[in-house]
Amino acid sequence: MQWEKITSRELYEMVKEEVCIIPIGSLEKHGEHLPLGNDALIAHKLALMAAEKEPAVVLPPLYFTYTKAMKNLTGAISLETDVLLAFLENLCDEVSRNGFKKIILLNAHGGNVSILRVFLQHVADKGKDYAVYLPPIFLAPEVIEEVKETSETGHAGEIETSISLYLFPELCKMERVPKEFYSSRRDYDVSPASTSIDWYAAYPDAYVARKANAEKGRRIVEAHVEKLVELIRKIKRDDKVLRKLKKFNEELKKPEPKARS
Repeated sequence: MQWEKITSRELYEMVKEEVCIIPIGSLEKHGEHLPLGNDALIAHKLALMAAEKEPAVVLPPLYFTYTKAMKNLTGAISLETDVLLAFLENLCDEVSRNGFKKIILLNAHGGNVSILRVFLQHVADKGKDYAVYLPPIFLAPEVIEEVKETSETGHAGEIETSISLYLFPELCKMERVPKEFYSSRRDYDVSPASTSIDWYAAYPDAYVARKANAEKGRRIVEAHVEKLVELIRKIKRDDKVLRKLKKFNEELKKPEPKARS
């Protein structure tokens, strides 16, 4: 069920399902052929497809997140780290206040991964009465390995474009995909260290997607949704994360050299 499309009474009755999914994406350039909000559109579609098979409430997708690596390209909207962390906390607090104590952050934007992991720690010691769960972006990587034909499969590349062609083909402008294959333009080697400019140096114009097609997207999406449904059911059965979180916060009030059993 979509939070924004149901009544107050219907939402109240959904509280028994415990789980609320927050789809998270971005606003940024996705090559010349995909929409700026591609990540959020994908996350929202996947969440809704899973919620049809295993009841859960789905919030409207988050478009305004963290996309510093793409700010040099028209269309990017990126929030500062402290603003995004505060917003996510406020949002989860409100979801919990409405009765949902198990919150899944369904992220489809690579640039959000690190900050969302920080968010898990950010709320860990605040005595929250809810648990936050963060699945990996790709829940069925084995299917991706089976269908991919190119190495550049990530941002606006073969895999993301295939998923988009399956979920919302009307938004994909494949005639704009360059004919030549794209390769990294990173012209320095400081490995294994990372730098703040790695993404820009490697992919200043984002990937291309010549090998993408809707059939690949269908296989990936169906496998991903099945794994997400399994995860939702597992989270519904879970009765330990919240109890351990409560115990952790109790121990914070009086730290000892060894965790109490």
